[in-house]
Amino acid sequence: MKSRPHRLVILAKAISSLLVFIPSLSVAAQTGDSSTSSNSSPQSTSKRIQKGWNEFGIWGGISFHSPTLIGKTPNARFGNIGLRYGRVLAASKTVAFEWTIDVIPLAVLSNNRFTAVPSGSGFVITQSRKSVYAWGIAPIGLKFNFRRNRKVQPFGQATGGFLYFNEDVPVVGAARFNFTYDFSGGIQIVNSNRRAFTIGYKYEHISNGYRATFNPGVDVQMIVVGVSLFK
Repeated sequence: MKSRPHRLVILAKAISSLLVFIPSLSVAAQTGDSSTSSNSSPQSTSKRIQKGWNEFGIWGGISFHSPTLIGKTPNARFGNIGLRYGRVLAASKTVAFEWTIDVIPLAVLSNNRFTAVPSGSGFVITQSRKSVYAWGIAPIGLKFNFRRNRKVQPFGQATGGFLYFNEDVPVVGAARFNFTYDFSGGIQIVNSNRRAFTIGYKYEHISNGYRATFNPGVDVQMIVVGVSLFK
């Protein structure tokens, strides 16, 4: 029996394709900075992120570790791709505050599951890794960009939403519908053309909120990269 292609591999390839933007983004940033230095007008030296700006972006993340601090599912693997809209609601001298909404068209969770396999007159319990797929939305996002006047800006963020899987996760008897929340941080490189590249670390928790018989929950640590445009 042929096994299905592992969607985590597909996700990894999709996420790695985002990295293709890095060289062009760096060139664009250098070009923007050189034009800034050659043009000494106030427009070319304007603040990089301002109140009222909108952010449109795409990002992807893949896990490298699954701790059991809150969730109790070991050896889980997780990856997702998201589309982002953000609105800068406030900006002080050094900090920009942004509300974000993420749409997740694809997420993949892989973990070991127990399966009952018929054997003779009874059943044999086996354990094997299985991938389950989901889509979701994270409508609550709070993002803070520090040193908002600089090209390299540290940021911190927290988001909350849900994922709907095609099967119960992480075990049979749990639930398809799961809540998510995460905390992330990293750097966002914003050039003078308002293009941005983001790389960061994310800690995400997935749980059905005790809406089902079982609620083991899943925790994952992730590396996230993304590209976006401010308008």
